Amino acid sequence: MPAPLIHLIGRIVDGAYRAYRANQTIENGKSAVELVQLVREIEQRREHIKQTLRATIEAMTQEIDTKSSTFAVVDRGGNSTVSRRGQENIEFKEYIERKVPFRPAISQVCTVALQMPIKVPRRIRKKIAGDTVETTIEIALKQFTASLFFEAVDEALEWRSPLKSEPNYNGTSKKALLGEPATRPKRFGSDIQPFWPRPKGLLAPDLVIVEYRHEPFETENVFAAVEIKFPGDWAKKNQLETYVELMTPTVGINPIKTGREKVALLRVPEDCTGFETTGKQTPVAKGNKNRR
Repeated sequence: MPAPLIHLIGRIVDGAYRAYRANQTIENGKSAVELVQLVREIEQRREHIKQTLRATIEAMTQEIDTKSSTFAVVDRGGNSTVSRRGQENIEFKEYIERKVPFRPAISQVCTVALQMPIKVPRRIRKKIAGDTVETTIEIALKQFTASLFFEAVDEALEWRSPLKSEPNYNGTSKKALLGEPATRPKRFGSDIQPFWPRPKGLLAPDLVIVEYRHEPFETENVFAAVEIKFPGDWAKKNQLETYVELMTPTVGINPIKTGREKVALLRVPEDCTGFETTGKQTPVAKGNKNRR
């Protein structure tokens, strides 16, 4: 076997092993062939989103010195008239209605992730007519797909995108874990799953929007920490409050209010640009009848 191929397989197997314990959905039970296919699909999806968002990336390149808050002024916020279940739209109203810069671009990424998520096989055992049968089902990884897409945009902008995908923060000191360059989030996972495993004690909002793109994503430079929820993943009060605490400064006038105003909730597709609701508060996708 040629040395480059041995090295490639070694990297894949090593990456899978390191991510195994933290994310069995992706890594558990895969053959080397499946891993190679997954790596190939991930790279194809990354290139796809770069092409899809080419105009957005070019615009962000031109606006590199513009504060993110400038773009929040025109945002209408999320759709707090719609609830997925219970009183969600009332309980989390302030987070849903938060003005989020670049909502159209974020919505585009999340919509693509919803419609065409990366899918991985997962082996399960079930009983049929008294016999145990091993079969394989596909797991759609919507959040993972969206995170990879945001990371691809950041990489295309030489890590100067205002959108930071799952950046890590020390839960105690609130300091950001910076990579190289300092505007790049530090990762601990594998090439296949860069976002996991995450060392204990770290916090990572789904998406962080920085105010100044040339500066690190420390909490002082965060305009919004966005929690993204795809269908079937419900908003949780304690999770949002944890991010409020993370974003709350230690000094200043009314720091708690400042921390709360930095946290936003974006439900996919309900709070995405390009979606409307019927009179029965059922989300409707424009030009898309099949959202699974």
